[in-house]
Amino acid sequence: MIHWEHRYLLGTMVFTVAGDVVRDFDDEYEAWRWLEQEGWGLAAIEPPDPVRPGACKYYFRRRVREQSQQARMTAEYEAFDSRHAEKQERRWRY
Repeated sequence: MIHWEHRYLLGTMVFTVAGDVVRDFDDEYEAWRWLEQEGWGLAAIEPPDPVRPGACKYYFRRRVREQSQQARMTAEYEAFDSRHAEKQERRWRY
């Protein structure tokens, strides 16, 4: 199963969605480069508030594939052979 992790960048700080600081950088470009190197992709941009202008909030996400859960096997069924069914049908007609 695939899950998505989310982070956001505000100024020079990278946060979790819950608001916890993941990492603080000296420069916004350095933070952006770090996110890209870690496999994060830009998902959305929230513009600054017009009433209280500030920095844009950039939302990032990345896919995480869980290794612990493997695909579960469902019940096994025989495949239906339509050619075999047609042959049986022809035998009954004649």
